[in-house]
Amino acid sequence: MQKISWVVFFLLLNVGFCAAAEDSTEVKARKLEYSDFIANYSINDTSNTVIDIFFDKRNNTAKGQMSFFPITAAIFPLVPIISIGLSVVTFPMFVNGTVVLVKYRKKKLQKVLIHYKETKELPKWVRKKVNKSLEKGQFDYE
Repeated sequence: MQKISWVVFFLLLNVGFCAAAEDSTEVKARKLEYSDFIANYSINDTSNTVIDIFFDKRNNTAKGQMSFFPITAAIFPLVPIISIGLSVVTFPMFVNGTVVLVKYRKKKLQKVLIHYKETKELPKWVRKKVNKSLEKGQFDYE
């Protein structure tokens, strides 16, 4: 009986190592960085602007809004009265930052850029932001 359990153990161990050693060439979108998106998905100024908009919203807007609520929570043990008032103000900002973070996630950016590369069309909500950015000259590519 012990020999069978050892054989089963080694078979499962071998299967685990084989599954971990599989070579997948597809990198998940969440592991891609700004430079990876520029290198792999950028075909013109419009796609560069889309990448810049997504990363700007993710890194500056969303994370900036979300950072205030944990600070308020850390202040709570020291000054509870002030912290409660600040929580009323910062919690809606935290929720909005979370929504922005989900809306501008890297997987969605990857889908938008692949669709743009194939069809040369952007979704309406992205197209509006790109047109505003290009008109303002916010992102200058020369």
